[in-house]
Amino acid sequence: MLIDSTLREGAQAYGVYFAPRARRRMAAILAASGVDEIECGWLGQDGLEQFVRWARANLPAFAQGGPALSVWCPCREADVRAAAALGLDRLNIGAPSSAAHREKRLGLTLAAMTERVRSVVATARAGKASYISVGLEDASRAELPEALALARTAIDAGAARIRVSDTVGVLTPLSTARLVEAFVRELNAPVAFHGHNDLGMATANAVTALECGAAFVDVSALGLGERAGIAALEEVAAWLTLRVFAGVGKEAAAPSYDLPALRALCRLAAKAAKVPLARNKAVAGEDVFAAESGIHVHGLLRDPALFEPFAPESVGATRRVGVGGKSGGAAVGAAVDAALARLPGTTACAGAGPAPGVALDTGPDTVPRDAGLTTRVHVLAERLGRPLTDSELLGVLQPATAATRRAL
Repeated sequence: MLIDSTLREGAQAYGVYFAPRARRRMAAILAASGVDEIECGWLGQDGLEQFVRWARANLPAFAQGGPALSVWCPCREADVRAAAALGLDRLNIGAPSSAAHREKRLGLTLAAMTERVRSVVATARAGKASYISVGLEDASRAELPEALALARTAIDAGAARIRVSDTVGVLTPLSTARLVEAFVRELNAPVAFHGHNDLGMATANAVTALECGAAFVDVSALGLGERAGIAALEEVAAWLTLRVFAGVGKEAAAPSYDLPALRALCRLAAKAAKVPLARNKAVAGEDVFAAESGIHVHGLLRDPALFEPFAPESVGATRRVGVGGKSGGAAVGAAVDAALARLPGTTACAGAGPAPGVALDTGPDTVPRDAGLTTRVHVLAERLGRPLTDSELLGVLQPATAATRRAL
C-alpha cells in the first residue's frame, strides 16, 4: 500500500545527498516499519548497484514478508534491460502522458508514445522483470482518454500496475478523487498514485487516492522530494494505522506500520538531508503534543482525547504541558503540583490537580498560593518569551515554604 520513495524521490531533492551509511540505515528502518515497497533509487544513480547488493543480503526478502524492492527507470529499452538485470522485485518505468511532456521532452506523438510504451514493457518482460509498474508522468494535466489509452497499452504488454502522477502538484482532493476513480474503474490492474506537494496538498491527495480505490501511494520521509516534495510517509502511515481504513464500498482492515520507527526515520532523514525538522511538523515534530494555552491545557487535564487525535505514545512521542503567558489558573495549578513533585523532600499542594500521567503525594506541608500567581506567571513568561521552567515557576510562588526556598 505504501511505496516509500525516500531513497529515490527524496534523494532527488535539491542539495540532498544521502551517504551510503545513511541510505542503508534508512532502508533498514523502512523494512522494520512495515512499508510495502522501497524504491531504492533510479537507474544510473551513483552507488545503486552496491546498495542493491547490500539490500538483498541484509533486508528481509519480499517472499518472506519483507518489503518489495524496486527501482525507477525511464521509458527506454536499453534502460529497462539494465534495470531488469539488477534483479529487484519490481521495476518502475516512467512514461510521459501529457501532450506537453510527450512533445517537448521526447518529440513524440501520442501514437509514437503508445508504441514506445508497448515496446519498452515487452522488453522488460523479456528481460525477466517479474513485476512492471508504469508511471504516467503528468497524468493530472493529460487528456484522460489519452492517459487511459497509454495505461491499457502498458497492461496489454504485461504491466502489473499503473502509477498515476500529479507531477507538478496541481490536484486537489476532489480532482484527485475524480482522476483515481476513473483509472480504477477503467483498468483491470492496481492503480498507484504519486502526488507532489507544490500547493501543500500531497498528503491529503494521497489519502484521498487510497479512499477512492488506489492500491498504492508514493510517500517519502518528511515528504522529501523535488521542489516541495511529495506526500509525507509518516503522515499517511499514521492515518492508515490509527484509524480504520475505509475501502471502496466496504470497510477494510487497517494496515499497521511502526510509527515510532518512522518518527525515528524522520529525524535520521532530516539530518542526512540537512533540512530542518519543524517542531510543529505533523506526527514527527517535537511540539505536536505540547500545549500551553488555557483552553487546551484545561481540556488535557480532564481527558487528553479532547485535544489530541491519538495518544502520543502511538507515534513514539511524549506529551508536554507548558505554563506561561497563555495559561489559565488550572494549568498553573497543575504545573506547580508537577514541579513540586519533582523536588526531593517537597510534597505537592492541593489544587487544580496533576498534569496527565503524573502521580503526586499530598500532605500538610504544602506551598500556599495567592490570587496573583497566574498574573505573575504571565508577566514573567511574556518577558522571557517562552513557557517557564520548573525553577522559574516555583520562583514566583509567594509565600514559599522554607523547604521550597531551599530547594530553589
